Amino acid sequence: MRMKKFFGLVLACLLLVGCANEKVEAEVNTAPAEETTTAEVEQTEPNTIHPIPDTTMDNLTDAILSVSLAEGDAYVDDKGQMQMALKIYTYDKYDMVDIAALQVGDIIITHDGEVEVTSKEQNEAGLIYINGGEENGGFDLFTDDCGLYFETGFNDATHWYEVGEAVIRVSVDFKGVDSSDPEGEEVILYPGDFLTDAVENYDFTPYNTTVRVEEGQIVELHRSYTP
Repeated sequence: MRMKKFFGLVLACLLLVGCANEKVEAEVNTAPAEETTTAEVEQTEPNTIHPIPDTTMDNLTDAILSVSLAEGDAYVDDKGQMQMALKIYTYDKYDMVDIAALQVGDIIITHDGEVEVTSKEQNEAGLIYINGGEENGGFDLFTDDCGLYFETGFNDATHWYEVGEAVIRVSVDFKGVDSSDPEGEEVILYPGDFLTDAVENYDFTPYNTTVRVEEGQIVELHRSYTP
C-alpha cells in the first residue's frame, strides 16, 4: 500500500514538471513575435526631409544674387561712392535622393514650416505634385540640371524668400541690362540712371532681377522678362 502511494506521488510530480516545461516553452516561443511587432512599428516612423542649408549670405563679395531694388535704394554716400541697398533672396533646395525616397506620411520642411505629405505624384516632365500640387493647396517640385529639387509656382516661377539685406558698392565699370519688355529692345542702364528719373519703373524683384558682384562691387545688373 505504501509503495502505491509512493509511485502515485512520483507520477504527480512528473506531471507537474511536464506542465511547467510546456508553459516555459510557450512563453519562449511567443517572445520573438513581440520583438518583431516592435521592429515593425519603428520602421513606419516618418522621415523628415530638410532643405539643403542656404549659404547665400555667406559670400556677397563674389556672387550672382537675386535681389529687389526700390526707388531711392541707389545713392551716393558721404565719400562720393555710389551704393545700392539691396534685399537678397533665395529659395528652398532639396537633394534629389531625398525627394526620390519621399513617401506619404513623411514630413518635408520648407522655410514656411513643416508639411506632412498626404500624396505624391509625378508627371512625365519630372514635375512632382505634393499634396495635389499648387492648384489644390499643395506645392510643386521641379529639378534642374544640378540635380536639385525646388518649389515652383504658376508659370514655373521659383518661390523666392528674403534672407537678408546688404549695401554693396557700385563699380565704375557697372553695366545694367534691361530686357524686361518682350516687345521692346534691350535697354542699357548706366549708374547715373538710378540717381535721376531715367529709370521709368522700379519693378526690380527677385523674379526678374540679378546682380553680379565681383571683389565686393556690383559690376552688372540684369532685369529679364517674366510673364
